[in-house]
Amino acid sequence: MSPQSMNQISYSVVTGWYADHKIRTYATRGDEFVRSTECFDLWYRCIDSFTAPESILIVDSASPVMPVLPDDPRISVVRLKQNFGHAVQGLSYLCGWSKALLCGLMYGFTNGSDYTVLIEQGSLFYGRDIIERQIAAFPDADIIAPDGRGTPQPLQTGIMIFRSAIIPEFIAAYCRVASADKSLSPEVKCAIAAEGMNLVFSPLPYGRRRPLDFSAGHFFFRHGTTEEIRAFTRHLGWGEHLVDSVLAREAV
Repeated sequence: MSPQSMNQISYSVVTGWYADHKIRTYATRGDEFVRSTECFDLWYRCIDSFTAPESILIVDSASPVMPVLPDDPRISVVRLKQNFGHAVQGLSYLCGWSKALLCGLMYGFTNGSDYTVLIEQGSLFYGRDIIERQIAAFPDADIIAPDGRGTPQPLQTGIMIFRSAIIPEFIAAYCRVASADKSLSPEVKCAIAAEGMNLVFSPLPYGRRRPLDFSAGHFFFRHGTTEEIRAFTRHLGWGEHLVDSVLAREAV
């Protein structure tokens, strides 16, 4: 795919949102920063610096704490009536993550974007044209997802790229999976729903894998520790004050 063709790709970015600035009562990964409004500010900085979506949808799970949204006309917010919880909690057949995914995907499809890109809350990333480069590398892919190597899952969901044309079929297949999210992880459900589609595993580092090497030209990471996030802000050249803000709130 030529640079000119890359510039002609249209895509929507979708993400879920929930924050309450309280310690979780269930097992979590990463430090509390990744579940904070400050993390949204850093997430948006990555979006604004390294991607070019035509629209950005935030699916809010009735969060008691909302970020201060930037003055960006591309941003829309959909608010669900309640927090459907983490998959491990089993509060609902489909957890909040699944609800946000399905809502966001249909938004991208009905919005007319060529691609719909899930970039999870707490996924921090680096590298100009990080989405366009993956699409250019795999132009025939229906779904592009980081591989699950080194994790307990078949794929990683931190950054997933969907060709919008296959979204109705994917949503129908996802909803046909009989098991609840607590019994069968959303990552496994995504792999099942993609059966029969051209699912390509991207070599994009790192996601949940460690160690991190910030010298890579393009990468993303999930479940960051305070030390990792501070190091990332220094590499990015912005955002270290956000880490200090979270630490100050936790110290009170």
